[in-house]
Amino acid sequence: MSTKRNNNIGLIQALTASPLLEKQLIDSIPTAVYTTDINGRILHFNDAAAKLWGRSPIVGKDLWCGSWKIFKPDGLTPIPLETCPMAVTLRTGKAVLGEEIIIERPDGTRSYVLPSPKPLFDEDGQLIGAINILEDLTASRINNDGLRHLAAIVESSDDAIISKTLDGIVTSWNKAAERIFGYTAPEIIGKHISILIPADRQDEEPAILKQLAEGKRVDHFETERVNKNGHIIDISLTISPVRNAAGTIVGASKIARDITDQKRGELLLRLGEERFRIAVASTQLGVWEVDLRSGQVTCSDECRNILGLDIGAVASLRSLEALLHPVGNTRALLQLKSLVQDKAGKDYDAVHRIVRPVDQEQRWVRVRGSYFHGRDGRPERLLGTLLDITTEKEAELLLENTVQQRTVELLRSNERLGKSNRDLEEFAYIASHDLQEPLRKIQTFIDMIRENPGDVQAFDKYFEKISASARRMSTLIRDVLNYSRLSYSEGMTGDTDLNEVLGDVLSDFESAITERGAQVTLGQMPVIMGEASQLRQLFANLLGNALKFSPEAPVIRISQKLITPAEAAIRYSLPEHRAYVHITVEDNGIGIEEQYADKIFAIFKRLHTRQQYPGTGIGLAICKKIVENHQGHIFARNKPEGGTAMEVILPVK
Repeated sequence: MSTKRNNNIGLIQALTASPLLEKQLIDSIPTAVYTTDINGRILHFNDAAAKLWGRSPIVGKDLWCGSWKIFKPDGLTPIPLETCPMAVTLRTGKAVLGEEIIIERPDGTRSYVLPSPKPLFDEDGQLIGAINILEDLTASRINNDGLRHLAAIVESSDDAIISKTLDGIVTSWNKAAERIFGYTAPEIIGKHISILIPADRQDEEPAILKQLAEGKRVDHFETERVNKNGHIIDISLTISPVRNAAGTIVGASKIARDITDQKRGELLLRLGEERFRIAVASTQLGVWEVDLRSGQVTCSDECRNILGLDIGAVASLRSLEALLHPVGNTRALLQLKSLVQDKAGKDYDAVHRIVRPVDQEQRWVRVRGSYFHGRDGRPERLLGTLLDITTEKEAELLLENTVQQRTVELLRSNERLGKSNRDLEEFAYIASHDLQEPLRKIQTFIDMIRENPGDVQAFDKYFEKISASARRMSTLIRDVLNYSRLSYSEGMTGDTDLNEVLGDVLSDFESAITERGAQVTLGQMPVIMGEASQLRQLFANLLGNALKFSPEAPVIRISQKLITPAEAAIRYSLPEHRAYVHITVEDNGIGIEEQYADKIFAIFKRLHTRQQYPGTGIGLAICKKIVENHQGHIFARNKPEGGTAMEVILPVK
């Protein structure tokens, strides 16, 4: 690089020594060159410069450089044209050497460039302009970056990457090779590759070197090698010839992958397949026999395998009885003894749980037996089969457990349904009164109008009352519809940020808060599992009540604290398998008497007349249903200093 830069400086000197030949020389050289006057206006540039810039600057107009954009070597920091190396040379009268830049063309492509601007003087030594040679470094940069990238890949590879000469001498050794073979790079570089080859495979290396010398590649050659500790390992080799710039083969590159675990897995797989084939070919039944005269027991090998007995051990009724699990086998044991001792003459078919002595593993087996009678008609032998039904029995037990769980869930569903029915009965009872009351008023006022058909003032008065009753009826119907839409939901799945939910609610109440002169303080809220629209309705109702029931300038504080599962279970009877957040909405309003703290959550329940505080009495019932949908708890608390605190317990994420 330094020799080329010196050659560029010598070229600049040659150009400045012969001003008359400047244009001709600039056009003839392959490197990008251009000149400017003392003010930086470009006077001349060659084709190489235009190609490098990606554009042709306007002679006599463009200043300092023909580049579209210039950046520092980081590629991010722009360099204004008035501070580029050529501009510095014209300003200082000194050459600027060794300052690398990046230029960007109009099409967005970039190049690394080393400018070498040199000032030009007339015969009197006065600065008249400058000449600049732009050396394109992009290709060398790409090559260097590529080599560094390749080196990083080699070092980070899980495969051993090794290079060697055609004589088999190791010349490079990466970290993976050190891990696989145990040798460090200083220990192995310079030594012959045969140090890794087992004695019975030494003939492989000459054959590989011969193939490489012919320019052939060795692909995925599976063989064995020996590591530093002397252990044989299975590897897969890919070996390629390495050529120099002239194309001559000068060495080899080897990639070795440790496939020891893969080979062991393949062996185990083959063994497993063979065992499976044998098992499928057999009946999978153990055969046993009891000599009723001597009490001697004979078991087949498969029967012993199922029971976990040594193949050579002598089996007896006592040893078989010892296998029975102590729980649940008493009746079957008595039945088996009666078959042997009393010779009842009946077939035997029973399921036993056993404990295998070989591994203390519990198994379920099905035992079937039938009598073999002698010539005199008396039973002489008891013959039978044994089948391991552990899988089927466990599935049966799992099914029973599942049925029990589903039964519990059904009972819970029935309980919820009963609660829903009770809620519906309460709703129907109260709604029949509250929904009919505005209708009765409408009918009454209509009758009054009919009795006074010519009384305009009465007509206006009663018409307004009819309109008010109709609006109340509409509000009641809307609130009832909202309440009915809150279906029971067990297990909300969406992540809901309560900060966003409360932010939306406060935004909706912004005008009401301003109108009432309310002061609302909101603490940081957590993310919970819940349904965002229902939670938004919950806090909208609570905030609306806090504003409505505060006769003075409302002061509302919304805060939260985390509580443990144990505390939630003890204090609020909530499930103990998750953590909870305790959210408090406090106000300085009229408060609530303790005896009404639970009643206010009943549908249509009101503690004040509509003339005092408007509303339908459904809002807190909706709040309660939303909280229950989220498997939480809600209650009201009267503050000693005045006001109400609505307490909401919700499970966190």
